[in-house]
Amino acid sequence: MNRRRSRRRLDARVWPEILETLVPATDRRLDEIMAWADRHDQQWLFDFLEARAASLKAGEGRDIVPRILPEDMLAEKFGLTLAQARVLSAFLAGKSLKEIAALQSVSITTVRTHFVQMRAKLGARDQADVVRIALLGLAEEAGEGGEG
Repeated sequence: MNRRRSRRRLDARVWPEILETLVPATDRRLDEIMAWADRHDQQWLFDFLEARAASLKAGEGRDIVPRILPEDMLAEKFGLTLAQARVLSAFLAGKSLKEIAALQSVSITTVRTHFVQMRAKLGARDQADVVRIALLGLAEEAGEGGEG
């Protein structure tokens, strides 16, 4: 049974302090995450993203949206190597595998290897699932909890 999709397209510009250069990539990631949620009947993710957007527009963003932790803290929180945490941090910033490889001056194969290992450690199925798990983990750390 397929529930309703988000009534409006979410836009990365609702996130506080997002660099304009990150908006297109972040918008692509939002679209991918929402498509995954639609395919897997995960209405909670639409509700989560819509609530975030509403909170941010109301000026509550700094207290509600978990900040991306420094890479060493991501590594510790999720049991990752520092290289895997760098890939996770880049995913959370809306980067693709190809963009991550270019930014880190490594091959796409190296980034894919880190991704596959990170995905296994997180128990994730795909990139959107990695982002979902990380966001839920960061939200829990911020004291919000999370249900799925």
